[in-house]
Amino acid sequence: MKKTLSSILLASALLLGAIAPVTANAATTDTGTGLSGTTNSTVHFAKPDTTTTPVDPTDPTKPVDPDNTTDPKDPNGGTTPSGDLTFLFVSNSIDFGSADAPIKAQTSGTTQSINNGSKNADGTTNVVKVTNGAFASNANLLTEVSDTRGSNAGWTVTVNSSALTDSKVGVLKGATLDLDGSKATVKNSAVADGTTIDKADTGALATDGTPGTIYSAKTGFGAGATTMQLDPANVTLNVPTNVATGTYTGQLNWTLSDTPGK
Repeated sequence: MKKTLSSILLASALLLGAIAPVTANAATTDTGTGLSGTTNSTVHFAKPDTTTTPVDPTDPTKPVDPDNTTDPKDPNGGTTPSGDLTFLFVSNSIDFGSADAPIKAQTSGTTQSINNGSKNADGTTNVVKVTNGAFASNANLLTEVSDTRGSNAGWTVTVNSSALTDSKVGVLKGATLDLDGSKATVKNSAVADGTTIDKADTGALATDGTPGTIYSAKTGFGAGATTMQLDPANVTLNVPTNVATGTYTGQLNWTLSDTPGK
């Protein structure tokens, strides 16, 4: 309710800003005595309350009650909210394939693409699974940003991938990850369709920690809660065709900075 009220007040501020200050002028004569006057206009907007509660990924105007989530002990997933500019939620994990859907050579080239629906050499269909502790019914790769600084100074989210390694085999060399953020669904609590938030295609991220910008808010935008949903069907892991047998694990690292979008 406080976020909704803040949005309404902000709209009022823009309207007042367009017409203030208000000046009443009367006709003047050369006498200069009591034939003009001024009225001062004032409006105040309080800073929004800091929040650590995740929001509905499909409607960021609705905070989620941690007691009613599917994972009340860990409602924020892979993040710990803190401060006025923070992540509210990050998906717990993404799995590109398992023993039930083995990764095998799919093409005659030097690389193979692993994604949701890709075909394995044994005829099975690969399945990419995302784990969302608080939103088990949502299969998308989720991140949520909260900006309650009150400055509308903008922000930027970058993402990088660590190396994928197996404890016995070592590093999976030559792997890249494409999140294709341009196809993501982004919504902001102040603007339902998310048009004030810029999406970006990171391209093929090397699994060496090199970051890429995936979404951002320019100066003047990004206040409140912002959600990004990435469909696993648009997430691709590219690996060499000659992959040694093993279970390779790594991390996607999401970074929220106070650098405004460009």
